Formats: sequence, C-alpha cells, structure tokens
Amino acid sequence: MFILMLYYLIILLIREKKMRFILISALIVSFTAFAQEENSREFADGVIELTTVKVKTNFLQDYLDGIEQTWIAAAKIQQEMGIISNYNVYIGNDGSTVYLTMTYPSWANKAPWSDEQTEEFQKKFRETISQEDNQQLSQSYEDIREIVSVELIGRLIFN
Repeated sequence: MFILMLYYLIILLIREKKMRFILISALIVSFTAFAQEENSREFADGVIELTTVKVKTNFLQDYLDGIEQTWIAAAKIQQEMGIISNYNVYIGNDGSTVYLTMTYPSWANKAPWSDEQTEEFQKKFRETISQEDNQQLSQSYEDIREIVSVELIGRLIFN
C-alpha cells in the first residue's frame, strides 16, 4: 500500500500539481503514523523470585513443616517490613516438587538490605525461632531436598 501511494506521489510531482502533492503527502504521513503497531503487552511492576525445590519421596510433610517455621516466618516478616508484597508455596502434581515465590513490588526492593533492615529482620525473626532451632532445621533440609533453580521472573500484562 505504501508503495502504491509513493507511486501516485511521483506521478503528481511529474504533473506539477503542487496542491494535490501537498494533500496526498499529508495523507501518507498520517497513514504511516497510524499504521505503527501499538504494543499489545507490557511488563507489570515488580518481580517474582521463583525457587523450585525437589523434595525426596515421603519427606514432603517434613519439609513443609520445616519451612513453615523458617521460610514462611521470614516471608511474613519481610512482608510486614514492606520488602515483599506477597509470598506463596505451591506443590507440583508429582507431589515432590515445591515452588516458593516471593513477590517484590519493584526491582529496588530486591536490592541488598540496609543495616537497619537487617537488624530489624533479625530481631523479629529471633522472636519466632531461636538461632539454634533455625540452624538445626536448615541443616536437616540438606538431607531431604535439592534446590533445582532460583529465577527472577516478570509478569506480562496483555492489553
């Protein structure tokens, strides 16, 4: 279509009908401006950290009991502090894959914590579980699970 319009422009130039040339030029410019494709999708604000964990057979309940005292407790504190906006735990249909997600409201929230944030988090976390218990639970994970991947993923919005 653009080539056809260009062809007519050349013919009009040759005939030296300047007024038609100006009008058709304006039409072609407006057609090309409207012809540019509008974005049909965009990234949503924030970022999701997705951790995939493979749990050994018959240890899923033990693993979930453990992360309830550690990972979930830590995620709740981070949410209260405004570092994350949401967290979730998903179980795969194979019964041994666990997906842990933390949703950060912006990429800036994923940045390293300040000393004040670290101190506040540690204080609140120690109120939920002792350092010894946390260390013991964390070490027991090594025998029953394998972290398969940790990914940062973005959510797309389709317009």
